Amino acid sequence: MAEDFRASQARDWPELHDRVKATLDQFGKIDPVGDGDYWLVDDDWGLFRQQVEFHTLKMLRPQVIQELQDILANFSDWEITVRMDLFDRLGKWPGMGLFVRSDEIIDELRRDVLPPEFSTMTFVRKKI
Repeated sequence: MAEDFRASQARDWPELHDRVKATLDQFGKIDPVGDGDYWLVDDDWGLFRQQVEFHTLKMLRPQVIQELQDILANFSDWEITVRMDLFDRLGKWPGMGLFVRSDEIIDELRRDVLPPEFSTMTFVRKKI
């Protein structure tokens, strides 16, 4: 069974990685060190997870998160983590982000440090 688990993860990871990148490319520019809008971690750690870092607040929109969740409709074992990594552009930032799954969005954003236009933003899971 463990072999099936690893085979499934190894088979799905590249496909999901490509889909996540194609989706995020519609909204911003990829760059690993913060000169762009986001970074999609391209290391496969053997987990059922794609890891995204947002470098700008413009990426933190319900439409972007909803499209990421839509990718997971046929991959219910997977999640996409979204970490806010703003490179101190707006001052000191605590660790925060979202866990996007096919059936839920776990919101770990710190509303007390977000600008007012983001402090009331909510992410609603799409009914599947």
